[in-house]
Amino acid sequence: MIVGRGMLANAFTQIYLSDPDTWIYASGVSNSVCTDDAEFLRERSQLSAVLADTNADQTFVYFGTCSVADPSALNTPYVQHKLAMEKLVTAHPGHLIFRLPQIAGKTNNPHTLLNTLHRHAVTGEEFPVWRNAFRNIIDIDDVVTIVMRYVGSPLQRQLVLNVANPECSPIGEIVKAMEHAMGRKMRVQMIERGTHYPIDVTSMLNSGFARDCIFDENYLERVISKYHAQ
Repeated sequence: MIVGRGMLANAFTQIYLSDPDTWIYASGVSNSVCTDDAEFLRERSQLSAVLADTNADQTFVYFGTCSVADPSALNTPYVQHKLAMEKLVTAHPGHLIFRLPQIAGKTNNPHTLLNTLHRHAVTGEEFPVWRNAFRNIIDIDDVVTIVMRYVGSPLQRQLVLNVANPECSPIGEIVKAMEHAMGRKMRVQMIERGTHYPIDVTSMLNSGFARDCIFDENYLERVISKYHAQ
């Protein structure tokens, strides 16, 4: 069962659309700077209704955000909303909550970091970048690989864990990787702001479920080129 129509939902549709034992909830608020209470209420209402339709012996997958580890973002409306939704989901005995960072993939969502950088590369418009900011980029295909293995292991339930790249990248490196992929120089205005917060992926790595995901030193450039090369 799939709930949602965006990049995450589409990535899992072929696998779980007709699976009666698994619910993939990939819907709701996707813009991390959203402050619209109506949007938050819409997700809460939908999620509550979907949970009410599930059985205790089914697996229920929800996607949270790794931004809960960012002290500067913890009290934002978006992160507080995602934590509240996680609390709803943990009442389901078969829950799996995967907190995700910035996902690389094909999506029309204009609010993603990589789509924003892509747009600025195309338009040539100058834009601000926080010099000291770090971001974690993971390929949607690697997310699917790891999530599938957890879902396929019946003993792995009632978990909340990070699924992310073991390495966070300085925003400057992400900009350079986009420039390389698109063959364009971007007009960047560096601002002395930003923080670096760690994302703990120990559980993911120790599980062995990420064994086919190659998080090497070329990962960032390879993944950005995969989806944004001109």
